[in-house]
Amino acid sequence: MAFPAPEAGLVRIFAFRGPQAPGVLCYNRPMRRILTSLLAVSSLAGAATALAAGEVYKWVDPKTGNTEYSHAMPAHIEGVRKIWVLDESTGVTKRVVEYLTPEEELQRELTVRREAEQKGRDRSLLKTYLSIEEIERLRDERIGTLDAQIEVKGALLYGQEKKLAEIKSDLANYNFPVQQGSDLPPAPENLLLDYQNTLEAVSRYQGELADLEGKKLEMSEQFAEDIKRFRELKGTARRND
Repeated sequence: MAFPAPEAGLVRIFAFRGPQAPGVLCYNRPMRRILTSLLAVSSLAGAATALAAGEVYKWVDPKTGNTEYSHAMPAHIEGVRKIWVLDESTGVTKRVVEYLTPEEELQRELTVRREAEQKGRDRSLLKTYLSIEEIERLRDERIGTLDAQIEVKGALLYGQEKKLAEIKSDLANYNFPVQQGSDLPPAPENLLLDYQNTLEAVSRYQGELADLEGKKLEMSEQFAEDIKRFRELKGTARRND
């Protein structure tokens, strides 16, 4: 079969119907336009493939217990707590959408916040110390400072308690606490004032001493936690190395 000669500016292409099928000769537009058309068709085909390989939404109907599927994200259904988003082409779960109660949402926020705070403490711990010995040395220094303060407050408290005991002994010679019909003379004003001031001093030193003891306990626990966490972080770092 004879084919007509191509017009100027046209190129010949073969279209095959199968691996062994004879070629059918035809004429088409110039090569630049052919390539442009092929690229456009390729882009459209890729877009169509992406649309076809979309997402499928899966959930369990709370009333029937049946598993439901949809190509569209369903509106929130009462009783549905989770929706699985699947890759349509593979069936693999891409993500999970969870519907939380206000209490669960608050708990999740608190958990995220605590995790972020812990990461910040971990960074600070590794940046501040090079070894456990450094942590222990700083612990001993700070605990020693608190012990010295506790000793001073304890001595002041002891002095005020001793003074209070002496004042009470003196007040035993007077009508104190005041009782009707007592033959004892009333307590002098200066002794009563000294008694009141000493009571307040004892109460103040007791409170300050309790605060220092509490601070010492809290500091000891914090350093123990830091040492434990430092060991964990260094152990993790060595394993990662």
